[in-house]
Amino acid sequence: MYGSDSVYAVTVQPRRLPRKYYVRRRVAALVLLGLVIFAVAGVCARSAQPPPAAAPAVPSQAPEVVVQSRPVELEVASIGIRAQFEPADCRVKNGAINPATLGQACAYTAPDRPYQLPGTHAGDVVVIAGHAGLGAVFDKLYDASANTHRVSIGDVLYLRTESSGEKWLRYRATDLHDPSKAALSEDPAVWGVGATPGRLLTISCIQPPLGDAVRNAVVGWQFDGVELR
Repeated sequence: MYGSDSVYAVTVQPRRLPRKYYVRRRVAALVLLGLVIFAVAGVCARSAQPPPAAAPAVPSQAPEVVVQSRPVELEVASIGIRAQFEPADCRVKNGAINPATLGQACAYTAPDRPYQLPGTHAGDVVVIAGHAGLGAVFDKLYDASANTHRVSIGDVLYLRTESSGEKWLRYRATDLHDPSKAALSEDPAVWGVGATPGRLLTISCIQPPLGDAVRNAVVGWQFDGVELR
């Protein structure tokens, strides 16, 4: 028998695995190490690549230029007006613009006035006039029986000139007036108080069903671009 205070050290010999298991572990470790090295190399390679070149800037298109010249055709599609132009300046009779024909519009310039011919860079107002009544060219600008303009703010007027070819100058309606004939020439709401680049006026008479015309129908338009139509 052994005494109660005897201590036995029990030694367990570890079980040795067959050699083939050690070989497999080493192969797996080498494969894993290779994958890590490959991944690190890929990251380094990507970080070393130069940034992609910036796309070349696309130059902005230069604005269309139409030099100033005489108008040859006008259209306001919203109210059904399409007009041809007299070949010369508007006739002046008794100190007032008085177009020579009923069926054509005219542009007015004069040596003692700042009015200009239309173009993309006109430095002051362009004045276009036409008769109304009796089927005249600007009959549709104003409804005399209802005492109201037919043009609405924002409507478009197209103007083709001698120098614009197949392109048209585009204007948008900005203001409407119906002054008396006596007051028209001094009305700052129509003419402004200084140069008005890009502004165009269409002027006609307001012909009532009965009686004489004592007022003018005036529409102010502002240049809005060039359009191929």
